[in-house]
Amino acid sequence: MKPVLITCYVNPDLDGVAAAIGYREFLAKTGRDAVVGVMGEPHDEVKYVLNRFAIPAPCQIKNSSTFDQVILADASDLIGLEGNIEASKVIEIIDHRKINDAHLFPNAKVQIEMVGAAATLIAEKFMATNLAISKESAILIYAAIISNTFNFKAALTTDRDRLAAAWLNQTAHLPENFWKELFLAKSDLSGAKLAERIEGDFAWFVMGNKKLGIAQIEIIGAEKLARDREAEIIKVLDKLKAEMKLDYIFQSTVELDGVKNYFVCSDEKTKALLEKVLEVRFIGNVAERPNLIMRKQMVPILKEELEK
Repeated sequence: MKPVLITCYVNPDLDGVAAAIGYREFLAKTGRDAVVGVMGEPHDEVKYVLNRFAIPAPCQIKNSSTFDQVILADASDLIGLEGNIEASKVIEIIDHRKINDAHLFPNAKVQIEMVGAAATLIAEKFMATNLAISKESAILIYAAIISNTFNFKAALTTDRDRLAAAWLNQTAHLPENFWKELFLAKSDLSGAKLAERIEGDFAWFVMGNKKLGIAQIEIIGAEKLARDREAEIIKVLDKLKAEMKLDYIFQSTVELDGVKNYFVCSDEKTKALLEKVLEVRFIGNVAERPNLIMRKQMVPILKEELEK
């Protein structure tokens, strides 16, 4: 039999890659053959953790054509897969998004639970079965939980995330200040890196009869980025809006060393939407919001408003 493919969204973040690699190990230890394949370019934080701890990178694939069965980790929307996965091949979904397309995968066993990171769900599988986890997987999954919960500051953080992270670090042995090392590693957006990051982590959604795009960047130094490089950000957003024929588009920049978001957009219709739904106030093209909010938290709120 061909091995099962475990994959995540195109241009995956650390949560997706860690969950996929961790789940491959879990399946191997429970007698199932699987391989991890990623599509597109992984985020900088993925490359940093893999290089920092000399963990082999997963293979890159273009689509699922050579596999008969697929497992999605930290993924449950067809849009983010960009047509590279046949929905009928998906046999399992492990994710943590409230808004999802799980119903469009007819053969999938679905596990979607509201925790801070999909990687938490993988750690819990090891914990529940008393299976030992490798140091490499422990490091990746621990780092993914730290990244996704903004070091446990995000509102979507649960006690399950904290418990899983504590259990993982008994094997990973990462220092208490590892979060800052990780966040600094993905905060260098000098030169062309800014446009690459915006496009690499861009997501769009259909809400009612409207198309909305959200770019999310998570760095230390969010306010400086939003204010000093506003023109560059808007140029990329305008390009994406035209190419994808979007009705709304904005960038959310998360301050990782605090508890704030900075929103950037030039479109007056988008500004009005965000001011109403997120209770922010734009001064020029930038708005500041206290308390962290992630894209996956914004999507249900925006969807409710646009589908009224």
